[in-house]
Amino acid sequence: MIKYFESIDKNSIVPYYYQLQEVLENLIDQGIYEPDQKLPSENKLREWLGISRHTAQRALKHLVDRGYAYRIQGKGTFVANKTIKYSLVTNLSFSAEMLGMNKKVRSKLISAEEITAHSLITKMLQTDEKDKYLSIQRLRYVDDIPISLQTSYLPVALVPGLISKNFEEISLFTVIKEEYGLEIGEAAETLQTVKATEYEAQHLEIKEGDAVFLLERTTKLKTGEILEFVKTILRGDRGKFYVEFKDNNEI
Repeated sequence: MIKYFESIDKNSIVPYYYQLQEVLENLIDQGIYEPDQKLPSENKLREWLGISRHTAQRALKHLVDRGYAYRIQGKGTFVANKTIKYSLVTNLSFSAEMLGMNKKVRSKLISAEEITAHSLITKMLQTDEKDKYLSIQRLRYVDDIPISLQTSYLPVALVPGLISKNFEEISLFTVIKEEYGLEIGEAAETLQTVKATEYEAQHLEIKEGDAVFLLERTTKLKTGEILEFVKTILRGDRGKFYVEFKDNNEI
């Protein structure tokens, strides 16, 4: 099980507890930890990763706050039952969608690096463990207000050299289509409400514990290959979703 935590980088500017929390969330999302299964204890995480009790405690607390887990006094932390998934119709390009609403958009790059894919990422992107993936984290602004914190994972084999791009200036999907000639096929996205962590709140200029939207999307090419897995934290006080329904004569 410890292999799933190999992606955590103690030298990263992203706080250690937040990286640990994201790994645990993804393990739950992928079904590696199932509903009502006990999660690793604070002591076990300390033993595996050489971290402080406070760091382990904080990551597990945020899992509970986000609805991923629940606590039983004296027994530990367990995986919560999965939330219901609803279908959303969205624009894959954040920039294109906001510009279509005549909004001023910009991005601030938090981090961009090529990393050897660990077991969890290989499962999401359906790549080999020896393959590299590109991890990009950006803070997205609309009319100079920080709206979302977005982390994207893409197989380097599909987009070699993409890391050299200026991610504060480009539209990722525009570059992928125009420079790499890749055709987007389909995407599946989930949405749930969670509480903002300290790290997320700091970037989004909100309070820790404020309600935010958590969106997770997997995008495929027309060939069926997975192009991207993206995780977005969206401010709850600045966004809302709508879905258009059309009569297709089916019940």
